[in-house]
Amino acid sequence: MKKGSIIWVVVCAFLALNVAPLATAQTTAVGPSGSASATVQSFLEFSLARVVQMSVANGDTDPFTQGTIQTTPSFDFGKLNPQTDTTGKFLYMRGEYFYYVLMIAASSGRRYKITETGSQLTGPGGATIPRESVLLVPDYQWQDKLGGVSQGAPPGTAQVGSVTSACNTDSLVYQSDTSGGSRLVRAIIAISGPASGSTYPFNYSSGYNGSVGQGTKQEYTSWKAVGADQAAGRYTGTITFTLVLN
Repeated sequence: MKKGSIIWVVVCAFLALNVAPLATAQTTAVGPSGSASATVQSFLEFSLARVVQMSVANGDTDPFTQGTIQTTPSFDFGKLNPQTDTTGKFLYMRGEYFYYVLMIAASSGRRYKITETGSQLTGPGGATIPRESVLLVPDYQWQDKLGGVSQGAPPGTAQVGSVTSACNTDSLVYQSDTSGGSRLVRAIIAISGPASGSTYPFNYSSGYNGSVGQGTKQEYTSWKAVGADQAAGRYTGTITFTLVLN
C-alpha cells in the first residue's frame, strides 16, 4: 500500500473515533411503582359533641377555658335562685348553672342540620316549669377555630337558629350550606331571663359581638319568668341534640 493511502486510512479511523456517540451517565433509576388509591368513608356523626356546665356564681363565660366538661352529659340547672334589680325587687328565678353545648358535624360533604328537642320540666304533683323559661340559644362565633384557623362567617346559605324554648321539638340550631361544610356550632341551654335593661336572655348577650359573632341580637319575646310562686321540688325532663341530613 502506498504511503499516502496508509495515512488516509489512519486519518479516517481517527475521525470515526471522534464522531462516535459518547456513553451518557445514568441519573435516574425506576424503583417500585404502582397505582395509588384511598377510600373516604361516608360519615354522619358529631366529631365534637361536648356539654360544658357553666357556673353563674363564678361568672363563667368561656366554655373552652371555664366550666366543667360533663363526661356523662346532663343538664342540671341546680337550685333556682331569685334574681333582683338594684333596689332589691324580685325579678325572676334563675338557674344556678347553665350549659354550653359545642358541636362539630361530619357529614361527608352532604347538607345537614342540627336540631334540639326537649320535654317540659315536670315536678311534684305534675307541676311544670313554664316551657318558655327554659331557653335554647343557638350561637355561632366567627373566631372559633377549626384546625387552628378561625372559621369565619357561616358559609353560603348556612343558617343559625333563633332563640326559642328548649322544650320544643326539632328546634333549629344550625343548618349547613349545600356543601355540608363542618363548623363549630354552639348552643346555650339556660333557665334565665333578661339582663338588666335588656330584653334578650341574660346568658345570650355575649354571643353577639359584631364581626366575630353572629352579628344580630335575636330577642326572645316569648320568654316567661319562673316566679316566686313556683311549687317547690325537683323538676325533670330531657334535652336531646340531633344531627340529620337535609
